[in-house]
Amino acid sequence: KRRKMADINNADGGDEGAAEPLTPEVVEYEPVTGVPPEFCEYLPKDDFLKALPWLAENRSLEWMQANCKKYKNFDKIFESQDTLEEKLKDLSVSTSAREPEPKLLPGGKKKKQQKLEILIERSVRNKRKCITSVTGLDVFGIKLAEAAKLMGKKFASGCSVVKHPTGVSMIETQGDNQYEIAELIMKKYKDKDIKEEHFFSVVKQKKSPLF
Repeated sequence: KRRKMADINNADGGDEGAAEPLTPEVVEYEPVTGVPPEFCEYLPKDDFLKALPWLAENRSLEWMQANCKKYKNFDKIFESQDTLEEKLKDLSVSTSAREPEPKLLPGGKKKKQQKLEILIERSVRNKRKCITSVTGLDVFGIKLAEAAKLMGKKFASGCSVVKHPTGVSMIETQGDNQYEIAELIMKKYKDKDIKEEHFFSVVKQKKSPLF
């Protein structure tokens, strides 16, 4: 029996012939698209362009010339480092110019973006007190408290930030100052690119262009 067991061990190769454990290969992925770099050229064009900045930073020009052949009209991009950098600049500009994607609500529904408009409504209270309400300045990134202070000083009248029953914050100022308020806003906040077409007058819940 001992001899037979020894023969079996020799036939199996014993411990000396045991195979070494395999080392898993680490696969690198392009972080934006989530695919290995060599597969990027098979992506849709828009996805390939998204991957291009990472490829340019992490792969050589020679590698890109050899592995980005699918899009024939892109041949000139990889002719030299200068042409590649020029394309990357164009991509950077076009990306920054895009409008931000709408936020998702619970359930995956897209949240509607607020319209770029300023509503100015004139109303009469107590049959004689005229109030002008301004809504929408916050959409342009204007602080309502700052704008209210500006209007109060300009028109020498009471001016405050109030909350409408619907939850929308607005500015209320005494007096009929619709056009004067619009002119003041365009002059003070030139960096916000607010134009006449952004202003609307509200009369009895009906909206119409102010200018």
